[in-house]
Amino acid sequence: MSTPAADDWRSLYAFGWPAGSVRAVLALMLFGAAWAWLLLRPAVDVPDYLENLLFIIMGHYFAARKDTGVTEEPGPPPLYLPRGAVRWTLVAGFAIVTVLLLRQDRLAWPAEGAPVHRGISTLLLVAGFLVGVAVSRFWNWWSARRYPPRWLENLRATVSLAAAALLVLVAFDLIELPDWTVVQHVKQLGSRAVGSILAAIVGFYFGSRS
Repeated sequence: MSTPAADDWRSLYAFGWPAGSVRAVLALMLFGAAWAWLLLRPAVDVPDYLENLLFIIMGHYFAARKDTGVTEEPGPPPLYLPRGAVRWTLVAGFAIVTVLLLRQDRLAWPAEGAPVHRGISTLLLVAGFLVGVAVSRFWNWWSARRYPPRWLENLRATVSLAAAALLVLVAFDLIELPDWTVVQHVKQLGSRAVGSILAAIVGFYFGSRS
């Protein structure tokens, strides 16, 4: 027997839209703004407030919304789209923007004679988190075990903790990075590059544990 809420779900949510529709519109608007910024303003950093919102939204869609067996909201999916469509759109949008920037040689290393794209730090942070989510989902699909082996958990945690510690030291200028070739290449991308890569590693951990 259906409940009154299931029969009259339009009375429960803003504008009579399906549950989650307002969140979906907000996510698509703000992610769309970030994609446009990366494509149209390559020499300007993505505003901090917009970048911060991206990660709050990603945390909601890829971590807080993880299937926990909770009863679904009554009514159709958000915006009447197939379930998971908003999440896939967010992932696809960043993938498309990255491919377009690569095809335009706007993410090239400085040594190759191309200007450095200031949005690379945002792309690195997003990529780190989303790759972590993908690894987590792949493990759940591929393995019957709920958790990876202890040695793999130890490795993932050690790398992430080391990256976080280095990130703090770099942020406060408390450490001098070694004169390795790979480090010098990364530093050529700008003062934020080293921190962005370390932050992406930490983001990977959170994504993989979502």
